Amino acid sequence: METPALPTFSFDAYPQTAEPLPLKPPTDALAQLVVYRREERFATCRQHIELHRRAFYKISLFGEGGGTFTLNDEVISVAPQSILLVRPGTALSWRLHEGRQTGLYGFFSPDFYNAGLLPGFQLQAVLAGGAPYVYHACTPTEYAALWESGEQLYAQQAHPEKARLYLRLLLADVRPWEQAAPRGAAGAGHTVVQQFLHLAEARLAAGEPALPLDAYAEALHLAPKYLSALCRQATGKSAAHLLREKVATEAKVLLTGTALPIGEIAYRLAFYDVAHFSRWFKQAAGQAPSAYRAQFGAYK
Repeated sequence: METPALPTFSFDAYPQTAEPLPLKPPTDALAQLVVYRREERFATCRQHIELHRRAFYKISLFGEGGGTFTLNDEVISVAPQSILLVRPGTALSWRLHEGRQTGLYGFFSPDFYNAGLLPGFQLQAVLAGGAPYVYHACTPTEYAALWESGEQLYAQQAHPEKARLYLRLLLADVRPWEQAAPRGAAGAGHTVVQQFLHLAEARLAAGEPALPLDAYAEALHLAPKYLSALCRQATGKSAAHLLREKVATEAKVLLTGTALPIGEIAYRLAFYDVAHFSRWFKQAAGQAPSAYRAQFGAYK
């Protein structure tokens, strides 16, 4: 007796969803992480700062060379065998020392670092000090450990999972060198001040002008005078003073990190004309906007 053949069905005979779910394209690692050797690709650094000034951290390993770096209103001297990590939204400019420059520099997004991590282990928890940068002049042993992770990060940047591992190892070494928050800054008041500053930063990052102080106080369900008192308690500065600092920093970021005309920068920051913005900026920064931009225009 002949055994009957097993029935076969085409794929279309099985139940199907009304519309197949679209496949998500693979993440392009180079859109979230890029690393260069300092001796090879200096010319791209300005380009990346202009493209990624908001969302990306910048990390630099200095083997030989160094220079003078201006971060917001602070000037630091960067030595050989050191590391510099700069947060997004920081007004960054520099003048390099003459001679050979070696090491690595790169840009990475918080999303790249945070992929798959619980909130307590994400970048905002790892680097919780709030300073605009972390700088450390290393011992030979410290720099050797950083360089090992940095070299692997450079080599694996096209392979997201491997590159992410080495980035996390690198920042684990950087974390102990981050400046701690000032004593007395912790507590509910400090949290409210951070929320206020984040609201202001978010508007500026979106290309929108800062709001009047009353609007931020209302968003935080506080009286303006009480918000200002909390700011003084946490930072020694009034809320209005902190808000002016944020606008001044944004102006510096736009002047040094973009090619926007000064008139457009003035418009984005809600100044009614260029002359008004120029007077305000000169009072805040000690220089006219055009002079400030020219001072940091010669990137190497």
